[in-house]
Amino acid sequence: MRHSRDESYQAARQTAERVEAIGRAMAAGHARHRVQQGTLAAGAGENVVNDAYLVPREAAAEFRSRVLDTVQDLPGVRIDVTGPWAPYSFATPPGAETPATDPAP
Repeated sequence: MRHSRDESYQAARQTAERVEAIGRAMAAGHARHRVQQGTLAAGAGENVVNDAYLVPREAAAEFRSRVLDTVQDLPGVRIDVTGPWAPYSFATPPGAETPATDPAP
C-alpha cells in the first residue's frame, strides 16, 4: 500500500512540474493558492496543488489542452482545469505575501 501511495505522490509531483513548465512558457502570471479541501475538492483523491495561471485569452485553449495532456502517461493523477478567472485572482491584499509570479519569457 505504501509503495502505491509513494508512486501516486511521485506522479503528482511530475505532473505539477510539467504544468509549471507550461505555465512558465505560456502564462503572464502565476499564483499558488491553498489546496482545496472538503466539499471544495470535488471528486475522489487528494488535492495536492492549487495553482492559477494568468494566460492570454487567445492562448487559453492551447494551455488547457497542453495541461490536460500532462497526465496521459501518469495513472492515478487527475487535473481539473477551471476558468477563466478574473485577473484579481492574482492580487494580494496590502501586507500579505505576494503570490508567485513567473515573468513571461
